Amino acid sequence: MTSSSVVPPPVTTRDLVGALRQRLEVAAATLGVEVDVSGADSRTAASLLYAALVERVHEDSGTESLWLLLTAVAAAMPDSDEVLAARRARDLHRSGDFGAWLLDATYETAAHRGALAAEMAVVEDTVVVDVDFTAQHKLHTGIQRVVRETVPRWHRDNDLTLAAWTTQGGAMRWLEETESDRVLRWHDLVDPDDEDDTEERDQRLLVPWRSSILLPENPPPEHCPALAALAVHSGNRVALIGHDCIPVISPELIHTGLPDRFTRYLEVVKHAERVAGVSASAAREFRGFTQMLAAQGLTGPDVAVCPEPSEIPSGQPAPQLDPPLVVSIGSFEPRKNQLAVLHAAEHLWREGLRFQLRFIGGGGWVTEADGFLQRLRAAGRPVTRATAVTDAELWHSLRSARFSLFTSLHEGFGLPVAESLACGTPVITTHYGSTAEIAAQGGALTADPTDDLDIADRMRQLLTDDVLLARLRDEAAARPRRTWDDYARESWAVLVPSADDPAGAPA
Repeated sequence: MTSSSVVPPPVTTRDLVGALRQRLEVAAATLGVEVDVSGADSRTAASLLYAALVERVHEDSGTESLWLLLTAVAAAMPDSDEVLAARRARDLHRSGDFGAWLLDATYETAAHRGALAAEMAVVEDTVVVDVDFTAQHKLHTGIQRVVRETVPRWHRDNDLTLAAWTTQGGAMRWLEETESDRVLRWHDLVDPDDEDDTEERDQRLLVPWRSSILLPENPPPEHCPALAALAVHSGNRVALIGHDCIPVISPELIHTGLPDRFTRYLEVVKHAERVAGVSASAAREFRGFTQMLAAQGLTGPDVAVCPEPSEIPSGQPAPQLDPPLVVSIGSFEPRKNQLAVLHAAEHLWREGLRFQLRFIGGGGWVTEADGFLQRLRAAGRPVTRATAVTDAELWHSLRSARFSLFTSLHEGFGLPVAESLACGTPVITTHYGSTAEIAAQGGALTADPTDDLDIADRMRQLLTDDVLLARLRDEAAARPRRTWDDYARESWAVLVPSADDPAGAPA
């Protein structure tokens, strides 16, 4: 019987009271509140603990202890509005009245976002890494690839705790073994698609205290208010990997709804301490956002550049195909600009040039490019689209290609460009932004992504000029090699600076 077929026992009132008692005991121990509840039943013990904690919180002027008490009572981390309302009530009421107010005020949060049957553990003076999406999903593109390469190296070299979020979405929790495997041992899984996504989750709350919270992936909007409050009111610090600000800079290029989601994420960014931009272009985007925060009286995070690496598994060059193979990697969506690539390719096919075009990438949504691709295939053009390919298939395609194409309209980094060059395969890419930064180190030609004929001109060069192609291959082979070990070490130094270097790595 699999874990997904096990029906958990129903939660009783006794379970809820017992869990509340445990959470209040942990909060009391964390705040140094001593209460003798030996021999008391759970209901009495919870009442005694709560009264003592209210007295302690009422005496404080800050919000750290208040944040912890709210979390313990509701089994969910509060948002900033809830913390501020509780602070006002604390300052206006006597201790007993404040305690009654607090129970009434936390009821809705507990009912809608609280894991009320869950116990909790406080982790103090450590680093907590939020890997909720990567731990719970099998998607392995973009940000998830960065997480699965970087976090295992952080975990190997540093003391840290991995966190996901409760089913109710109100608080962090500990990872299940399967989830840890998806983050730390992805490459060792025989078949990640066989892993069970429906197992009963461990709902024990993981509550950071005077710690650093790292966000290597973009949290969903429902987590952002609690993360923002954590950054402001809990005494914890938040730092993050800044992948890009595409949803607010180029909203017309992405799926409807993503800009609104991203603005909730910016609620966290503006209260973070540090951002490690994955490219100079991404760092400029985040710095631009922080400069606007002066209008709110905020300084925003320190932003540093920590470029992603281009490390790939070792392998021999693959035999060149006939007709020559051209590869374009990326999810099918307007931002990736596949429609321009298809139009450029059709111009060259009509000229009589022989080559085959292969698109590789999952996700995205149906666009005009899908329809044009189907019409080209129906007309006998050698164009294909592959989804859900393995890493081994990806590397083989890149190594057997004459060149690759990545003329995206907006990228935070442009990993397909870096990985193609690491394979020794020349690239045609966009002449601005992060992809131009990568191309500047050799092995690539750049083009105007908004000009189909400019893309076609660069393709024609690499299809017909063997001398140019050989030069670009030599340049690709001579590029400086930057590994995931390098990236993990440098990004950790930026996000979790040592006491000797409180400002982190230079920007």
